[in-house]
Parts: sequence; structure tokens; C-alpha cells
Amino acid sequence: MRRGLFLSLIMLMTPVAGYAQIAAPVAAETPTDPALLAKAQPIVAVILPDGTMEKMMGPMMQKMMGPMMDGMTKMPIREFLKVGGMDPEKADSLGQGTMEQVMAIIDPNFRKRMDVIVNTMMPAMGRFMSRYEPDMRAGMAEAFAHRYSAAELDQIAAFMKTPVGAKFGAGFMELATDPHYLGRMQKVMPQMMQAMPEILKSSEAELAKLPKPRTYDQLSQAERDRLVTLIGADPAKAN
Repeated sequence: MRRGLFLSLIMLMTPVAGYAQIAAPVAAETPTDPALLAKAQPIVAVILPDGTMEKMMGPMMQKMMGPMMDGMTKMPIREFLKVGGMDPEKADSLGQGTMEQVMAIIDPNFRKRMDVIVNTMMPAMGRFMSRYEPDMRAGMAEAFAHRYSAAELDQIAAFMKTPVGAKFGAGFMELATDPHYLGRMQKVMPQMMQAMPEILKSSEAELAKLPKPRTYDQLSQAERDRLVTLIGADPAKAN
């Protein structure tokens, strides 16, 4: 049961990872000009109105997730294994069975299970993200203030006040979940999975120059004690 749920979550989150990522905090290089910030805030209010994230992560994503997951489950499992680190030649020696075919045997209710997750998790994620819309607006306003001059912000604001500008601004964030855009991205996923092993090779040469991670046996007693404390393990069993 746990493995099935874990696999379901992987399949669910892979296509939407780009929309759910939370970047590490980035220190501001220069203070934000209050005057520019004041000009940017009304623009951002149009681009990211209240309820945007719940709308994006809720009904809009629910409608698109089915076709996207279907595309993923029809890919040969060996492509996932390559991304997971299996030698490409070994992976290619395996059969061309797909996730869909395998799960039909292991879990005949896999598709229904995925639908349940989508129909419950995505709205919950939308409600969660909506709490942080004020922070998103603040960050976006700061970004506008650093990217555009006062004159440029005035021009953008003037455009947003026109019927076309208002329509563009109100739907800008939703473009990320537009079926036309996501449909194109869905078609790229199989090719991206196939290309990933080769892409990962670009870092192999540099990674080989770094010392390998140490094993537990190679740690000093002080380091072991510190590690045990950090993870809250039983010292008697750890040693």
C-alpha cells in the first residue's frame, strides 16, 4: 500500500514540479526603492489577484493532470530506471513494458487511485498556496521594482488599465496551466526522460573530481555522536 501510494505521488508530482517548487531564499543585492515599489504594487495586484493559486492548483490542474499522467504511465519503465541511475545499456536490455502495463497487474485500481489523489491533493495544495499569495505579490512587486524604471512601470500600469491589459494581466499566471501550453510540455516529457542520462553525463566529469562521500565507518567518534544527535537515533544501536 505504501509503495503504491509512493509511486502514485511520484507520478503526480513529476509533471507539476515546476509549479510547486519553493526556491531557496535569495538575499537582495540592493534595497528596493519605495517609489518604484509603490508603482509596481498595483500592477502585481492585477497579475496575481486573490484566489489565483487556488484556481490554478485546483480545477485547472485537475482537468489537465489526467492526460499528463496518462502520457507518463505509457512510457517504458526502463526510461525511469535510466533517470534513476541505472546504466543505460543495462536498462535498454530490459523489456519495453510501461508503467501502465505493470500497474495493471500489481494494482488494477492504480488509475482510480491516481484520480483520488489528484482530486483531493491538488485542491488542498491550492488552498495551502493561497495563504501565501500576499508574500508572492510582495516578492513580485519587488522584482518589478528592480527590473523596470519608473517610466516603464508607468507604461505597464497604463496598459493594465486598458481592457486588453486587464485581460492579459488577470490571465497571465494562469498561462502556466493552459491546456495548450501543458499539452506541448506533455509531449516533451518522454523525450526529456530519454535524454536525461546523457544530460546527467555533463556533470559526471566534474563530480568525479570530488572526494566520495564518507561511510559511517570513516567518521570519527565525535562525528558519529553529532550525527546521531542530529537525526535523533538511538546511540546504542548506531554504534
